[in-house]
Amino acid sequence: MPRKKAEESRLLQHKIQTRVNQAKFKQLSELAKKMTNGSTSDLLRDILDNRQIRVQTVDSTLAEFMPELIRIRKELNAIGNNINQITRYFHQSPEETKKLFYATRVAGLYRDAAVKGDALLYIIEELGKRWLQK
Repeated sequence: MPRKKAEESRLLQHKIQTRVNQAKFKQLSELAKKMTNGSTSDLLRDILDNRQIRVQTVDSTLAEFMPELIRIRKELNAIGNNINQITRYFHQSPEETKKLFYATRVAGLYRDAAVKGDALLYIIEELGKRWLQK
């Protein structure tokens, strides 16, 4: 199946050539690498057409904290699941001694969650110091 022909007004028919020095070429190449499509030609067309240039940047400060944040999230999720299970057993149990046992186990899990929450707040504070510098 043949592709649809482009409109005459949108065809790129004319070739423009120019020369730049090494520094400018390197600057354009680096900027093109950061763009979503990564082509120097597309970058130059966007500049000539006064289109918005979208550059993707990666914040390396988050990269060092991300594994720790993922680990804390998994641990808090596991603690929450355990609390839900113990709460279900608590409500199903008719005996007061079992209810007391389940309540003490849940209290321990809430202490664990508080420790993880403190670790999470510390990481958020560190990220805030880096991102919100005055």
